[in-house]
Amino acid sequence: HGAKPLVAGQWIRPDHYGDPDAEVATVRNKVGIIDVTPLGKLDLRGPDVPKLLNLLYVNKWSKLAVGSVRYGVMCAEDGVVLDDGVTGRLAEDRWVMSTTSSGAATVWEWAESWLQTEHPDWQVHVTPVTTAYASINIAGPASRELLGRLCTDVDLSGEAFPYMQVRAGTIAGVAGCWMWRIGFTGELSYEIHVPAGYGLHVWESLLDAGADLGVGAFGIEAQRIMRLEKGHFIVAQDTDGLTKALGAGLDWLVKLDKDDFAGKPELAWQAGEHYQRLVGLQPLDGDIVPPEASQIVAGETRIVGRITSSRRSPTLGRSICLGFVEPDLAAAGTIVTVLLPDRRRIPARVMEHHAHYDPEGVRLRG
Repeated sequence: HGAKPLVAGQWIRPDHYGDPDAEVATVRNKVGIIDVTPLGKLDLRGPDVPKLLNLLYVNKWSKLAVGSVRYGVMCAEDGVVLDDGVTGRLAEDRWVMSTTSSGAATVWEWAESWLQTEHPDWQVHVTPVTTAYASINIAGPASRELLGRLCTDVDLSGEAFPYMQVRAGTIAGVAGCWMWRIGFTGELSYEIHVPAGYGLHVWESLLDAGADLGVGAFGIEAQRIMRLEKGHFIVAQDTDGLTKALGAGLDWLVKLDKDDFAGKPELAWQAGEHYQRLVGLQPLDGDIVPPEASQIVAGETRIVGRITSSRRSPTLGRSICLGFVEPDLAAAGTIVTVLLPDRRRIPARVMEHHAHYDPEGVRLRG
């Protein structure tokens, strides 16, 4: 389909198919599909899986019902953000965890380290299945109709299969698939996982079945634009080796009332210290896109933050950013100064939300 390849670690991925802005428009207005197979996937089984999840993630997992999905963030023992992803409960004793593409091996080793050195008595089996499943995200207003043409044994209605739920079923005649409703792009979407040997078959079936819906493939660049429009941060892009969970704007997720979890002592300590906050930013001149890593300054030389992600949003017709600022600059409406590489200084406004587009999440809930 004319993809420009992007080398991403051990994977070669489609950066774009010629026009990322057009790909964004396809997803926002019709339906698009993207290969997300490199996402890390771990199959977790056993009665003590909730104990492991409560230990690894900063939020709570004991009461997650069968058929439900929850977003979670992991921190290292120093409280620094390690990885994030969603975990779904497919059955009473079977869970599937997703990780970032670059964090797949790290998270597997992290889980095994805790099990083997601290809790060998826990009844948990962790199996990496990243390459065992081909994964495709179907996103856009017509995504439900498209998937429904290939998956007839699962009720895809909003009432039967709401946001943040997981189901197992048959897709394009392929049994043993599972899917969850999540929304990294900010649109109604289904992330499907099919046995890897059938990945190409399902991909081509989606394109064939959705021809009249205007379906099109989209690449990593379009996904990056849409996730930034939606305000979703990327670990190791919008965080670094010093970013603790509270600084990444995850106060709502960190549950310090849990008995214990990796990084809890450091995060309890961070709650009372001075730390930079991740915020949404918009340059007052929407035609200027500050390069990523541009410094945010006060006065002539004092660095008070940095731009972590920036793009021109084709949906909004202006530049949008995420970035870190000192806590006294993090209030919505604050004007900060961004120092560009050519030494120009431009004003940017701190937004009320990380999300620049549909902050209420109406679209991704379908």
